[in-house]
Amino acid sequence: MSRTLAAIASGMLRRGTKHRSLGPGRGAAAGNAAAGCATKARFEGPNGMSRPWFLGTIGVVPMHEDVQMNASAPPRRWRHLRWPALAALVAAHLGTQAQGVAAPEVFAPGVISATGNVNAVTFSPDGSTAWFDEVAGGGSTIMESHRVDGAWTPPRIAAFSGEWRDLDPAMAPDGSFIVFCSNRPPSPGGKALDSTTFDGRLHVGAGSHLWRVDRAGAGWGVPVPLPAAINDGTRLYSPSVVRDGSLYYQRPDAMSHTFHLMRSQFRDGAYQPPEPVVIGPREADERDPAVAPDESFIVFSTKRPPARPDGRLVIAFRSGDHWGEPIDLGDAVNRDGAEGPHLGPDGRTVYIDSTASFEAAFPRTREQTERDLQRARLWDNGNSHLWSFSLAPWLDAHR
Repeated sequence: MSRTLAAIASGMLRRGTKHRSLGPGRGAAAGNAAAGCATKARFEGPNGMSRPWFLGTIGVVPMHEDVQMNASAPPRRWRHLRWPALAALVAAHLGTQAQGVAAPEVFAPGVISATGNVNAVTFSPDGSTAWFDEVAGGGSTIMESHRVDGAWTPPRIAAFSGEWRDLDPAMAPDGSFIVFCSNRPPSPGGKALDSTTFDGRLHVGAGSHLWRVDRAGAGWGVPVPLPAAINDGTRLYSPSVVRDGSLYYQRPDAMSHTFHLMRSQFRDGAYQPPEPVVIGPREADERDPAVAPDESFIVFSTKRPPARPDGRLVIAFRSGDHWGEPIDLGDAVNRDGAEGPHLGPDGRTVYIDSTASFEAAFPRTREQTERDLQRARLWDNGNSHLWSFSLAPWLDAHR
């Protein structure tokens, strides 16, 4: 899920610890920037040799070779990473030899990942359309972008959004509907939903129910709230829809002051009463489920104090009628506030929100500095952007 909601209510953005500051609105020039060139950073290899890492193919000025990433430095920056360490890092968490592990890549830099804060991307089944939420004006709006001739179009407000605080869109695998979060009232003419956080404070207009909007021809129908059995509180987030229409999401636990994952079976055209998803230790905080369409695996964020006080992205595999032990996705992924996983249409790519940025080495030339400034004007400004990485090493190791 994105980092939009609870900060409006409590000086943070969104639920629990997943809160990001409201950033500036994205500029029109950034929305139209699509340079059509590959971006690359350099990892240091053996004997000081460097190897390029390509971060995307659209909408960003190429980086110079002294821009480096570092997975061993303290959080807040991807800096300089010795080449063999990356695969070994993830392999250690898997307990096996993972091959071909790559660090996350920024998604659609300068167009979707631009000057504003964007989060929680979901796609049409063919990958040609993306929906995501963007922070602006003290709220969040679901945006839409299309891939045309290999490039993403400047985002526009989705037809079903723009009036209320909408976030966390999740497309059904067959493309027939989207489930999303919103503070809109259950009945027309009402006021925005409020929420009450674990500390007992009331936050006006910062609530969230789950809503569904169905396809209607080439457009969209009228959004409707999910049943009261699901919308039984006003801090419900991070929907994920599987192939049979069943729904996963996160819900607060007032007793433990943590979030847990829930699942509602979709049967005979109706959502059934939700049940807890039993996965890992019950005292753990669990958020942001991204579930495979066939429910064979799930990627989510978890905190397990005191050993893991910060949120970590993990993967767990289905084994018969239960979930296996969550596997940490490693420090190469779990950096710079990485959160909000969503599966891409290929079922093997994960898209996350992160404030990751790049840090230049010194000395450098004036030309290199100018390119850095141009890149920062497009997207590289420390705001929340969308990044992607492949699950192939974990999925292949599990086979």
